Amino acid sequence: MNSEDLPGEVEHQQAIAQALRDIDPSAFLLADHAWLRVVLDALDPGSGQYVDLHEKLEQLVPSIELHIRQEEEFFFPAVEPVMKELGTGSTEDMYGEHDAIRIRIDELFRAFHSPTDINRAYDSFVRSLLVHFENEEELIFAEAPSHLSEMTRREVIAQIEASMTRGFGQQG
Repeated sequence: MNSEDLPGEVEHQQAIAQALRDIDPSAFLLADHAWLRVVLDALDPGSGQYVDLHEKLEQLVPSIELHIRQEEEFFFPAVEPVMKELGTGSTEDMYGEHDAIRIRIDELFRAFHSPTDINRAYDSFVRSLLVHFENEEELIFAEAPSHLSEMTRREVIAQIEASMTRGFGQQG
């Protein structure tokens, strides 16, 4: 199985392609957020199909990790100076939220050894991810990206695009 088996992948790839054409790194990252929400809505730990859930999560985690790395290595460094200049805050808290997401992923995979803990661990993982998305969308994506220069947008998109092919993760 690969990520193409996850729901919403066709629309996700279309949104990513459009963001690349538009040279819009925030649209690219928001496409990931939208897709991840679709996938999370479709996964159902309550069904008792834990093998299927485990397989789908194994498919999903590399995409989450790539997304985090794209934000931390390319996008946040580009928008941080703009956010400070605008007085709209900082990206610093997002790094801690990324760490929390990674911890929740680890907890979720450990929970597969004790099925009674899977629902709790899954809910905690989803809550952590969705709260993080909300924070990014309200604090970072709402205004800062529109103040990036065209040159900066081009640089960030080029870095993101290169990250998709150079083997430090697999997008979507």
